[in-house]
Amino acid sequence: MSESKEQQPEPVFVQPKPYKVQLESGKEYYWCTCGQSKNQPFCDGTHRGGPFKPKKITVDETKDYFLCGCKYTHNADGFCDGTHRKEEGIRKYNEFLLKANNKLKEENEALKTKAQLAANKQSMLYVALAAAGMIVVGLAVKHTRP
Repeated sequence: MSESKEQQPEPVFVQPKPYKVQLESGKEYYWCTCGQSKNQPFCDGTHRGGPFKPKKITVDETKDYFLCGCKYTHNADGFCDGTHRKEEGIRKYNEFLLKANNKLKEENEALKTKAQLAANKQSMLYVALAAAGMIVVGLAVKHTRP
């Protein structure tokens, strides 16, 4: 009998480099752990209802810090540890690019289908207008003959 391990949810890979941000001494910041925030690298509450919780950060010195951008850091406080340059981070980046590429392919196919449908409608309209024009000409000829 094999043990089934419950898979931990994975954050969304955001970017393959850290965020350089100036943090003020004593001020509370909340680093996004889910990767879905539109206010990266900080939390905007998008995670609500999910398994992720933002990481509270306070620093002792006001200066520039590098917060993780790939969301796979092993640093407990959310600071970049270079994971994005290691095999684990590169693998996640490749998965991110593949998903983005597949999404673009799907969108491209949908647009092609939409364009083809529009072209088909346009062709049908031209045929209908041509047929209507022939009918009008035919009626005009019929009514002008003595």
